[in-house]
Amino acid sequence: MSIFTQNINPITGTQTWEERDTDYDYYQEIARSAFADMLHDHERNVKYYLGLKAAIEKKHKAGQEANVLDIGTGTGLLSMMAAQLGADSIVACETFKPIAECAKKIIEKNGFGDKIKLIYKRSTKLTVGKDGDLLKRANILVTEVFDTELIGEGALSTFQHAQDILLEKDCIVIPSSGTIYAQVVESTFVKRWNRVDPLKHNNSETTLIEAPDVTQSCSGASSVHDIQLSQLPQNSFTALTEPLPMFAFDWTGRISLKLNDKVVLSVKPIVGGTAHAIFIWWDLDMDMDGQIKLSCAPVWAHPDVQTKLKNDIKYEKLADQIPWRDHWMQAVYYLPNDYYVTPEKEISLTGYHDEYSFWFSLNNTSKNENLKRPICECYTHLALSRTRIGQWNDEKRNNKFLEAISKKINPDSVCLCFTDTSLLGLSIAKMGVKKVYLYEINSLSCKTIKMYVKKNNLADKVTIVDSADKLPSNDEVTLIFGEPYFVSSILPWDNLHFWYLASKYPQSISRVPYRAVIKGIVVDFKDLHKIRAPLGICEGFDLTIFDDLVQSSSAKADSPVEAQPLWEYPGTALSLPFTIADFNLNENVQQLSRIDVNCSTPIVTNGTYNGIAIWLDWHLDEDTVVSSGPTEDIFPGKRISWDPYTRQGVHLPPNTEKVTNENTLETFFKFNPQEGTLRFNFKMIKKGE
Repeated sequence: MSIFTQNINPITGTQTWEERDTDYDYYQEIARSAFADMLHDHERNVKYYLGLKAAIEKKHKAGQEANVLDIGTGTGLLSMMAAQLGADSIVACETFKPIAECAKKIIEKNGFGDKIKLIYKRSTKLTVGKDGDLLKRANILVTEVFDTELIGEGALSTFQHAQDILLEKDCIVIPSSGTIYAQVVESTFVKRWNRVDPLKHNNSETTLIEAPDVTQSCSGASSVHDIQLSQLPQNSFTALTEPLPMFAFDWTGRISLKLNDKVVLSVKPIVGGTAHAIFIWWDLDMDMDGQIKLSCAPVWAHPDVQTKLKNDIKYEKLADQIPWRDHWMQAVYYLPNDYYVTPEKEISLTGYHDEYSFWFSLNNTSKNENLKRPICECYTHLALSRTRIGQWNDEKRNNKFLEAISKKINPDSVCLCFTDTSLLGLSIAKMGVKKVYLYEINSLSCKTIKMYVKKNNLADKVTIVDSADKLPSNDEVTLIFGEPYFVSSILPWDNLHFWYLASKYPQSISRVPYRAVIKGIVVDFKDLHKIRAPLGICEGFDLTIFDDLVQSSSAKADSPVEAQPLWEYPGTALSLPFTIADFNLNENVQQLSRIDVNCSTPIVTNGTYNGIAIWLDWHLDEDTVVSSGPTEDIFPGKRISWDPYTRQGVHLPPNTEKVTNENTLETFFKFNPQEGTLRFNFKMIKKGE
């Protein structure tokens, strides 16, 4: 049986009804709960195992039972480890019922059904006593309730409740403690995701668009910017301080956990420079004696490669030697103001946290006053994603658009811009045209762009159109242009919404861009495929039941192509780039018939086929292309460099396979212009099949 759900199609911008399975939300929640990449983390698994082994042996040597509580058991992996290591009793809890039921089947399949008691509850709802979930308090706790910020999943309250209610006073906790590290950095590359630079044309001294003052002193979005710091180019930042242990959390109960805290460190910078941001990461002590450590440090600060770094080996070459983790990344925190530091003068780095998050300040003059958690007060960071702010600051991209559009305009031009929050639209108004109309129907985007119009005194040249019925007439408009970008867009081709808007006008009106090409390439990802790859046998335990549940749910709820920032995920090309579809944006899209494409792409170098990357190239004129994909020429067998200010589309096949030049990728693509739907299907075949 099916149900119909109402959605906004990002390409057409219209409301549509989609037929869904009645349990669509259920399947989607299961698919989203997939944490296979965490279970693919062999180092994590081993260090949890070693921590459990040490704890159980310690209790047994002391003549005590080893009574284990596993909070948030997921697949039951840690509970099964405890059972294998000889724990006397094990109680596991899991609040998400579909995963809890899956864990029960996994535990039984692996032969531990009589050793592990599984409770379908949050740990904070567990009871202790004769008729309780636990007969008595546990003396060993094992749990993984951490995220990129360490405490973002409620670790502080979870551990505090466990110490107060569920654990004995001399309990062993795995992990026993966690430490947050902070490092002050200078990086214009990183800063571009947060602070808006003045927009100039061709690196000239003349500024086209100034940023409002309020945007220059805004900390940005309050949400953490989680990022794979090890993938930053080595020359893209300068460390101004050593990594600094900022916060220490004792999970054992020996020291009370604080839900709110402030730490001030006096630090001497190691070099001079302008502080733009704080990088953070954390490590865990997996045993009570601090002998087993798990580090989430980026490559330049990771303990496993420090000796090699001292031998001047570039850290890009060492990134493969530390564990890859998508579940525990690193994070960037932006400072509200640039601050110049020198090695001759100490600075004060202040860190704060509440129950779920961190924030930082540098040389805060009000030393006795607590800085409240930063929130965006300039609207820009609320209206725009970090990647969109990065696009605003991308000089090469901006110059390509400005050069192409400048060829089409004159003092009598009336331009219509179909793009959310386009500074380029404002720039064109500064370049000597008669009028620019900006189509802005998103309320936050509209509020943001009005702020820029006021700052740059453009009210007489720019008219903001906030609904389709207020668009200028066909006779008035001489040029339609766009970047294109829309707040509702997730995948690159969602920005084909520009085409649908432009098609409201006659084909005789010039358009920039005039052509859009969807392209793809077969990729051997180093790690990205693990977010969807099945586990099979994990650390000796059969987890195929979990694989079946997640993959069947994903097939019912997920699109075959998802959006990812591929610059963070190394991958080598197995084919040359290939064209999937080529659209003439001068045509009226609503008058086109259905497009079906079938193309074959040969594999040209040996490797493991585990992904296909898909992007969109915007052709501004015959000579100028702006790509949402690679930033350099692609060579088979070599790593691909991706645009850091867009997300690409990725298809991750359910099964990986070794391929050679005997293999060919078959691509099937369907586009229904009336419905605004695109469908991709891929099949790897071998000669003779």
